[in-house]
Amino acid sequence: MKSGNRTTKSKYRKRAALTVLMAASMLLAACSNTAKSAGTDDLTVRIAAGATGPFTSQFNPLLNASKDASGNSSYVIFEPLMIDDVANSQTKPWLAKSGDWSDGGKTLTIKLRDDVKWSDGQPMTGEDVAFTFQLMGKHPALNFYGLPIASASSPAPDTTVVTFTEPAFQYLWSNTTPLPEHLWKDVADPVKYANPNPVGTGPFALKSFSPQAITLARNSHYWGVQPKVNTAQYLSFDSESSMLAALQAGQVDWITTGTVDPAAIAKQAPSKIGYWVTNPSPAMIFLYPNDAQAPTNDPHLRLAISQAVDRANVSKLAFGDKNAPADSPTGLDLKSRAKSIAPEYKDLTFSSTGPEAAKQTLISAGYTAGTSGTFTTPDGKPLQLTLTVPATNPYGDWVRAGQDIAADLVSAGIPTTIKTEAQPAWHTDTSNGNYQLTLRALGGILPVYDLYSRIFSQDNLTPRGKSANANYQRYANPQAGRLLADFAASAPDSAGEKAALAGLEKLMVDQAPIIPLFHISGVGMWRTDRFIGWPRQDDQYAVPTANHNNAEEVLTAIRPAGTK
Repeated sequence: MKSGNRTTKSKYRKRAALTVLMAASMLLAACSNTAKSAGTDDLTVRIAAGATGPFTSQFNPLLNASKDASGNSSYVIFEPLMIDDVANSQTKPWLAKSGDWSDGGKTLTIKLRDDVKWSDGQPMTGEDVAFTFQLMGKHPALNFYGLPIASASSPAPDTTVVTFTEPAFQYLWSNTTPLPEHLWKDVADPVKYANPNPVGTGPFALKSFSPQAITLARNSHYWGVQPKVNTAQYLSFDSESSMLAALQAGQVDWITTGTVDPAAIAKQAPSKIGYWVTNPSPAMIFLYPNDAQAPTNDPHLRLAISQAVDRANVSKLAFGDKNAPADSPTGLDLKSRAKSIAPEYKDLTFSSTGPEAAKQTLISAGYTAGTSGTFTTPDGKPLQLTLTVPATNPYGDWVRAGQDIAADLVSAGIPTTIKTEAQPAWHTDTSNGNYQLTLRALGGILPVYDLYSRIFSQDNLTPRGKSANANYQRYANPQAGRLLADFAASAPDSAGEKAALAGLEKLMVDQAPIIPLFHISGVGMWRTDRFIGWPRQDDQYAVPTANHNNAEEVLTAIRPAGTK
């Protein structure tokens, strides 16, 4: 069996390498128009942050969907109050210098830098930050992290004070992206506002937009280190094969990829192409059952599904081992988040699973195996599931992963078919609860609270057919809500935090509201003959992917090859 897996992996990699080589030659002409639009100026860096298809002029930074719509260019136009330091598993000061709690976690005093300007030259002040929190409190659709905001004010130009309706120690206030009040105060409907002429504090500002290319110019008012490049251009691609072909042809300088072996590509041109893979990252691919409808509202079935999936084999076949299999049913990495895992779960892994274990779980729960080996539910209905996956995804070949997962479920007597959708349709359907099973990435933010709040949030539990910001699987459990509230109200490293975490981890282990599958690797590839100074293993100053808030650190660090 192991020998067969190695053979399959070898054949798959050879086929993948051949496909990329063929794509490079076949798509060279097709990409020529894109190359012309990018220009040949050595001070223009060309970026493909993912195969997201044509861009949309949507630059509202408080709407999470706008990041993909604008090709992730918003990460270098706007900035958060604090930024991720993934190498050290913490956040670090950015627009905000500090955040201090008082009143038992109900009041947050944010101290801001005093040298930040908007890209139109106006100073950024505490009034702008307070205005942003006020908008988030008024419009839940803009409050992506679900902060329980009561009020916000600015007692001094470098200070914002936010009060909350409940203790909010664990809430992710630091990822808030300030908006310029002088431009947004008269916007009639900030939820529907696309912000076509964005003004931010980042190192770049919008110069021009088209569905194929978003061109950004260096922001002369930027408070930080000025970029060594004049222009950053985000290019639209419909597939990862076309992105790779463009990289190999020298038509794009930095891509974020997830479906190929970067070492094999770089080996073909070692003096021109470089890469770095980070694994594991805080993000993970989960299998989402729809917990609001039968039959996946049954925790026994969800546990059986989890037992049936051969994570290591799917990782090899679909991701070339880049997205490592999850180890812990808690959804937390056993190494980087060990201190957050309760003692009773520190040694619990997915090792003792497989189709036979899944069958036993179903039989014990009253499911019946027919003569064909497939199960019927306790109420006598044939068990049949559909797994919906996006046709393209920046985190890897999800169609292939879905096919392999479906095959594992069939082996356990759970017939499963695959449904593919274009990425926008898939995003809408999963957010609206229109699926039985789906794959979705979650947990790219460092604090554990953010991950668990997105899994367990019971606030305004979204009915099927309406878009959810969290708990996409519609898991309803009052105990989860109480534990999450206890978690939020507990100071970091306190006994209350540990107790709440243990309770939430028990729900993950016993009920599998969502199912951990794979750690997401951050795979960045770039042209080293055009630019140098990219992040690497011995200089982990930023995540190597362009779809992360570290992108601005990369674009202010790189410089044209041959310069000092």
